Amino acid sequence: MDVSAWERRLAPHAPALLALLGTAVIVAGVAQVLAAGVGVFAVAGLGLCLALAAGLFGLSYWLAGRDLRPDDAWAVVRWCVGGFVAFALLSVVTVAIRVGEGHAVGDAALVVLVMAAGGGVGGGVAGINSIRANRSAREADRRRDALVFLNSHLRHNVLNATQVIQGYASLLAERTQGNEQYLEPIQRRTDTIASLIGDVKPLADVFSGDHSPTPTDISPIILREVAAARERHEDATFDVDVSADVYVMATDAVAAVFANLLQNAVEHNDAASPTVSMWIESTTRWVSVHIADDGPGVREPMKRRLFDSPIESGEGRGIALVKTLMNHYGGDIEARDNDPRGTDVVVRFRRPPPGKRPPSE
Repeated sequence: MDVSAWERRLAPHAPALLALLGTAVIVAGVAQVLAAGVGVFAVAGLGLCLALAAGLFGLSYWLAGRDLRPDDAWAVVRWCVGGFVAFALLSVVTVAIRVGEGHAVGDAALVVLVMAAGGGVGGGVAGINSIRANRSAREADRRRDALVFLNSHLRHNVLNATQVIQGYASLLAERTQGNEQYLEPIQRRTDTIASLIGDVKPLADVFSGDHSPTPTDISPIILREVAAARERHEDATFDVDVSADVYVMATDAVAAVFANLLQNAVEHNDAASPTVSMWIESTTRWVSVHIADDGPGVREPMKRRLFDSPIESGEGRGIALVKTLMNHYGGDIEARDNDPRGTDVVVRFRRPPPGKRPPSE
């Protein structure tokens, strides 16, 4: 929010304005008690004035101890003064109505002062919460823009360079005899770099906030990723039982969920010819996709924290990506024992709300 030049100049004095308001409350409260005479109600009212004035001083102290932008500092002042004026007017109207009805209102000025001071403190607290929310939103926008830029940079520059290296390494492999052991690490590492860059896009989609979950048919996505896994792992067997038109709340990035889980099911399998099975179970609210393998399985302690690794972790990066996407979709993921051997990973998706389900659903 833009601020005027005079507001920018006076921003360092914003705490003093709130302190001045608190001082005015104390002075007015003492003056009212002296004018009305010392009584139980007057003393209680003065005590409330002093307590609320202390709240205004607290707001002033908070402002003085923070390095805020001018618009944030003035936001707190506006909320505080606005609450003070609004509650003062509200109490004046209330007193006027009571008087108009013929009711006696004792120490009306003190009542108005207490209400106004309470509104000022409440408004100041609301202002602090408001600028915190705005600051969090600005920080989220900056992170989103940085992630979008990083995604664009990686895909247009680093990925292109990696593909060039892959191309030349393939050419050298065709023309080099007896030195393949030196080329294989290059090809393997460039494949890893390309995979890492590929993981950035779904993350950018999640954190940018521009891709909210929508009704998505996962059937063709699953079949496409299984076909890709068959090409990468010719020794593995993939048994798939997936019906058509299975809609869940997700985005196109859901492909990364199935790609990573299929990859893990094969890579962590100790069988010479791994077998991976996929099937779907549905309820009125959830769609569960099972990815089961016949590998060594996962130990119980590890199973409980398998999907807890942070996305920043290099260990289990694919699993962390899956968990991040499933959290974004409002779904869940868990690992179970497969019968008779191996691991059954279950990813649960929300079904679209009844009003958003396609006719086939």
